[in-house]
Amino acid sequence: MFEVYRHHDTARVGLIDGILKDSGIETFLKNWAGSNITEVPIPAIYPSVCVLNEADIPIANNVITEFLETKKVEADNWICGSCGEEVDGFLSECWSCQNAKI
Repeated sequence: MFEVYRHHDTARVGLIDGILKDSGIETFLKNWAGSNITEVPIPAIYPSVCVLNEADIPIANNVITEFLETKKVEADNWICGSCGEEVDGFLSECWSCQNAKI
């Protein structure tokens, strides 16, 4: 097992784990459940993503770097044509009535 990513935020670690798995890389989550046992941050027990095969380390590092360096696209909010609610620009359907963005 070879650690390729560590962070205090389990959601972020889980996202990275999913991206690596989608890329065909076998992973293992370490310290997943035990990282929140103290209020004092202890980086040594932050949740982390490990790859199982040493040969996957450079590929995993490239995938992680590419993801982390991707710029977020800002989209303007829009008004739902069906119910008139203002919807966040990144959504493709209305949060209120679930109608698709027109």
